[in-house]
Amino acid sequence: MSPEEKEHLIRMKTLKVREGVPDDLQKAISTFIEQAVIVGEYELDHMPSEYMENLLRTLAKYPEHSVLLMDLISILRKNEIIDY
Repeated sequence: MSPEEKEHLIRMKTLKVREGVPDDLQKAISTFIEQAVIVGEYELDHMPSEYMENLLRTLAKYPEHSVLLMDLISILRKNEIIDY
């Protein structure tokens, strides 16, 4: 892991979901971040897809977060992680 990647990992450990986010979405975001940290710390090849699926499904419940949802889907498509 490069020094830059280590810095990003340290920063990710300090991330907090802002206030006012619905509880289920807050939990989905926090869980996703925690798993991303684990993937980084243990230098795993990937995160189990259930965490991303849960994040996307939970985001989809909230129209006010549709831009974020579409951005994530776009990133996944661009990296050929999902088809559509």
